Order: sequence, then structure tokens, then C-alpha cells
Amino acid sequence: MLEKPYIKFIRILNNLNKTYKKILCLKILYFILRRVNQQETFFTFLLNIYYIIPNDIIVEKFKNEWKDSLETTCDMTYNFNNYLNYKPNHKNKINNQFLEWFIGFTEGDGSFIISKNKVYFDITQILSDIQILYKIKKELGFGKVLIRSEKNRNIGVFYVTSEENFLRLITIFNGNLSTLYKKEQFKNWLNTFNNQYDKNILFIDRLVSPSLNSGWISGFTDAEGCFTGRVKECRTYKLKKGPHLTFSISQKELYIIKELRRVLINEELGLKNINFDKSWNGWIFHSSSFIKLKVIRYYFSRYKLKTKKLLAFRKWCLIHDMVLNKEHLTLEGLNKIDLLTKKINDFNYKLKI
Repeated sequence: MLEKPYIKFIRILNNLNKTYKKILCLKILYFILRRVNQQETFFTFLLNIYYIIPNDIIVEKFKNEWKDSLETTCDMTYNFNNYLNYKPNHKNKINNQFLEWFIGFTEGDGSFIISKNKVYFDITQILSDIQILYKIKKELGFGKVLIRSEKNRNIGVFYVTSEENFLRLITIFNGNLSTLYKKEQFKNWLNTFNNQYDKNILFIDRLVSPSLNSGWISGFTDAEGCFTGRVKECRTYKLKKGPHLTFSISQKELYIIKELRRVLINEELGLKNINFDKSWNGWIFHSSSFIKLKVIRYYFSRYKLKTKKLLAFRKWCLIHDMVLNKEHLTLEGLNKIDLLTKKINDFNYKLKI
């Protein structure tokens, strides 16, 4: 990941008056980082350049060159080769980005269930977002969707049956999970599957680190993430009020929360931006820095959210744009932002019902 000295140097570059000096320095860093062969470092470097110097002609000049390099230097950590042999016949090809999203979404909202020495698999959603389950079914080409009653309410369920479809799931998830809890759950599920169907499929004991170069974070956010905003009192502003935007992800597993913090805000040590909520014994990662939110926003512009959280994200982006354009410094602009934040928060509340 990009270290603080790099960021400091980038900020110094931003204050240079001569454009050719910026170009020269950026080109030097560009080629040095290419030789290092650390894709995460290189990609984060580009994001910091892009957002610390927004709309700069240098970034525009080399954006295409950087994009091409990203495509060629990416080390794909997911392995879906086995799934090619098990995918449904009517699916001509597999969508790797969707499968990455699907794994992230499953690690948030899915369950590898064992009951009476038999395996089951399902993903549940509230009825207002049931369309995502039909999308999963369509993309995978197998599975079923139903509505069932649970805790005095109706919910949507995507579920899988039959040995053939369980094998397909195994080729998707085995060795491709990112959370410790789901990896252990899947391991037990696979052992039960082997006993149930007299198979001997080996468990692949590895974790895939979340990355800005895959759809996993998008899927996990669709399951566990939240975009919020509010206007709060702030003495440093002329109007004594200012906007506050937050991106957060909640999970009981501290390991994955720390991994997401490392990737999304480029910090590895300590627990800054992480809180513990004793009411449900879980951890919450949050980011409210407008500079760091640019990186998060850029990621979700590449790897789209697929649930109705996309609607909240779009309004959240409108507020972000207004702040970047200094509209929050006027009473009219601040009132518009306040209205948008209330709409986002009302929307988030409905998703929890």
C-alpha cells in the first residue's frame, strides 16, 4: 500500500507551478512503481494522484496509459478455472467480476447451512430488495427464489439444491473466500457435503485479500455497508453548520474490518476509524474524510453496487459533488444537502425493516 512519504511528496507536487515538473516527477514515480511489481501499491498510488490533484491535465494526459498498465499488471487472486467445468451449459462464459461480487455478498448475507448431516445454501433479503436474488439466479444460471415467513415478516430467499449445483458452488467458493468465519463455515459444510455424497473434494485453505481490483468489496458492501450523511454544527464554517458524509461497514469479525480499512483508507496499524459496538458485539469501519471518500467513491464507480443501496450511493455522491464544488458554503446549498441526507437516511431505515 502507498506509504505516507509518497502522499506527502504528491502534495508537494501539487503546489509546483511548472506543469512540466509535475509531468517529469509523476513519470519517474510511475516507472519506479511499475518495476516494484506491487499491484496494490501501484493502484493506490494512482488513486491518490487522481484525487489529490482532481481534474489536473497531467492526470488526464496519462489516465489511459495508467489504465492500460493496471489491466496488464493485475494479479488475479481468484481462481474460477474449476467452475468452467461445472457451469450450466446454457452459460457460454463466466463473468469473473460478478462471481467476485457474489462471493462478497455471500460472505455478508449468505449461509452455508448444515442440518441433520445434510448441506443447504441460501441467501436472504428483505422483500423490497428481492430483485437482487433474481439477478443472482439469472447470472449463475441455477438456483431458485422463494418467499417465506420469518420472525413475523416475509423475506426473499435464494437457495440451491442438488449435488450438481452444490458442486458448482464449491468451485466458486473453495479457496476464494476472504473472511475467517465464512472460510471455517464453508470448510465444515464441504466436509459434510463429502460425507453426504461420498466425495473427496479437498478444502483449499487460503484467504483472498480484499482489493480495489475486484468486485468483492462491492458485494460485501451490498450486504453489510452503509452510506449516510447529515448536517451538523461546525464552528469552523461561516454558517456554523457543515455536511458530514460517512461510508461504513459492520461485521463481527475484526480481521476483515481491518483488511477493509487497510485497502480503503490506506492505513494498516492501530484501530483508528474502527469502533466496537457492544450492543451486538461487532466492529464498524467508517470513513468520513472527504479526501479518502474520493477513493471509495472511485472504487464503486468501477465496481457497481447491485442492490438498492446503489440509490443511496447516488444521492451520497450528489452531496459529495456539492461539497467539492463549495456549494455547502451557502445557505441554499446547505439546505439542499440537508434534504438529501434526510432522504438517504430514510432510505437506509427502510432497508433495515
